[in-house]
Amino acid sequence: MTTIETATSTVAARSRAEKAAHQRLLNSYLRESGTPLTGDDFGRIALPSADASLVIDVVHRSGSGHHSYGDRRWLERSDGERLPIEHEQLMRLVLDEVEALAGNEFAERADAADRKLELAEQVESSIAATARYLRHRPEPVPAHPHESTRQAEQSLVFGHPFHPTPKSTQGFGDDLELYAPELGASFVPHWFAVDRRILLERRVGPGKWTPDPIAAAAKERLGEHRDHTLLPAHPWQARYLLGKPQVAELVAEGKLVDLGPMGAEVYPTSSVRTVCDPSFPTSWKLPLHVRITNFVRNNPVSHLVRATDASALVAELAPRWEHAGFTALAETGFRTVDPAVVGDDLAADFSVLYRDNPFADGSAAPRVLAGLLEDRAGDVPHLIHEVRSCAPRPDRAPDAAHVAEWLRRYLAISLLPLLEIFDRDGVGFEAHAQNSLLHTDGGWPTRFWVRDMEGTSVSRKRLCRGAVASNSPLLYDDDEAWLRLRYYAVTNHLSHLIAVLGQYTGADESFLWHGVREVLTSARSETASDLLARPMLPAKANLLSHFAGRGETPLYVEVPNPLFEVNR
Repeated sequence: MTTIETATSTVAARSRAEKAAHQRLLNSYLRESGTPLTGDDFGRIALPSADASLVIDVVHRSGSGHHSYGDRRWLERSDGERLPIEHEQLMRLVLDEVEALAGNEFAERADAADRKLELAEQVESSIAATARYLRHRPEPVPAHPHESTRQAEQSLVFGHPFHPTPKSTQGFGDDLELYAPELGASFVPHWFAVDRRILLERRVGPGKWTPDPIAAAAKERLGEHRDHTLLPAHPWQARYLLGKPQVAELVAEGKLVDLGPMGAEVYPTSSVRTVCDPSFPTSWKLPLHVRITNFVRNNPVSHLVRATDASALVAELAPRWEHAGFTALAETGFRTVDPAVVGDDLAADFSVLYRDNPFADGSAAPRVLAGLLEDRAGDVPHLIHEVRSCAPRPDRAPDAAHVAEWLRRYLAISLLPLLEIFDRDGVGFEAHAQNSLLHTDGGWPTRFWVRDMEGTSVSRKRLCRGAVASNSPLLYDDDEAWLRLRYYAVTNHLSHLIAVLGQYTGADESFLWHGVREVLTSARSETASDLLARPMLPAKANLLSHFAGRGETPLYVEVPNPLFEVNR
């Protein structure tokens, strides 16, 4: 590539990254403020703090708020005068509105200006990372199942459509290229050996946790410490840990042995810190002392307990579930250095969750739904290729009836099982688009997996079978557990899916939602009926919550329920 081509590519990538950020900020602001997007081809968004409106080119309007915007935009003053508006001014105006909204919701804060500056810096971090990812040229879609799965995991360039900083990563520094999934990263894990006397572990499922070649190599190297237990670590995290005096002390005492990099390469999935050796039947959710989106991604012991409680419960209940094509990917256990010995913070920085990886035999090629839904430069999202490939005439745009049939089959393996499992057993999975994996045959959806048991919520009221300790962090009041499931499975997941289907196939979103309503009506379950009768759905207010420093305990707002709206 010539210098001119490189410069052009850099400018184009930055422009596209800014456009994606504008879409996420504006759609989040509209959702969380309750401000309507008025107008036609040119939408109007009220900005009360500025006593003005943003007038912007609207490419696609979505009933669920997944609007897409063009490049032209103006600030319209109260006297009707319009002035072109650039990126920096747009950021300032939107963040001023966020500050005002947060003041109304949480009361004014003395540090509001600092919080606004911090949010602006993280938005810029997200834009810069996105631009860098856009300059990376991924390989064409591969034929091998393992590579197809990997590509989907590592192609989530823009991230959450209703988050202000979906690609903000603060901590990797110059090492980003070594570890970012969006740049096709892979690396050899670092390994420690931990004295069993300071080890905390729990196993709730079968399966190997350590590959045989690594176990054999470690045995040769450990000598007098052969009874130590092996623990994988992310290479960045290992370097961070080895720089801590407390860890150096453990190494000096022989309680912790630094074995260094060992074994086959793994690749990071879309979450950045969960890694996969495609040929090994266990994946590892590793801690990373790096701020990704809202907070540092380590593994506190309370999160480990929650995930393994959920996995143990799923293992007990799943044999009675009769949902063809649906599977919950459970964690098989955890290991860490005992917090009673080293403290909670260091334990969280060592903790590893072990997850079942049933795809090692190559019999299925699941792809993360969030990756399938993303826009592609000069192309449609990969999901649309799947829908087109099974149409009666793949060389033509599919008609609305075909899209509705594709969606009906998708619901049969995803939303219907999720609702019925909650209805009967009280288990609500965190089935957002990044936790959902889809396998297709000939374009048709045939198998669905939900992962990350840490986000599971269980209704005390509905749980009749299965053993869960009364003090488990897994247990919720019924209303809260049901709210969480409605948000993840419908507001986050299904709304995004239908918005993409509507935008890229031409099928009317209302028509598709009406089809979903018909499917849920025929399900005749309590949760389905309740969902259809609710005028509003819960939605995470990621923008306001981020501003207020409430990433772990986000605020929720209400948005119109399309399943209710289409029956009015």
